[in-house]
Amino acid sequence: MNAVDLDLWYAARAAALAAFVVLCAALLTGMALRTALLVTLARNRALLSLHRFLSWFWVPLVAAHVVALLLDGTARIGVLDIIVPFRVAYAPWAVGLGTISLLLLLIVGLSSAMQRRMSPRWWHALHRLAYPMVVLFVVHAQLAGSDFSRLWISLLGWATAGGLAMLALVSLAGGRLGARPEPEGAP
Repeated sequence: MNAVDLDLWYAARAAALAAFVVLCAALLTGMALRTALLVTLARNRALLSLHRFLSWFWVPLVAAHVVALLLDGTARIGVLDIIVPFRVAYAPWAVGLGTISLLLLLIVGLSSAMQRRMSPRWWHALHRLAYPMVVLFVVHAQLAGSDFSRLWISLLGWATAGGLAMLALVSLAGGRLGARPEPEGAP
């Protein structure tokens, strides 16, 4: 591996890790809004603003990851591999899951950009693709790279997964933490 390819490899790893952190933070803030879990720490408006900012902050990070991989001569990833999953010779399942998660990310991002033009039902359905997207990103990262073998990255990943699982359970239970129960006889 020459110096340029090594720099591109490090750039791809750094951009991927930063994108992972940003995407998980966006998902956590979005789920926290839904469950009202962080209502004591921040007003919903501030949390919503943070969620919206984080939801778009991933764009340059994911773009840097993809461009670095395309330019890295040792990665052997082509433009078509970014769109069509499971085409690459190197770790086809791992890279293919990354491709699928990238496509899901684009669907969630584009639906968010078009939210006002969509029915709330369609928007929520497409927005919920963020959950499998993050799961696929984690599996992609575990299988495709060696970054999760580092203790601090592994701890960050598991802590994030734990927070997401906790909020997902509350959401699946149909509850909103911090919400007051309806009084009996309320319309």
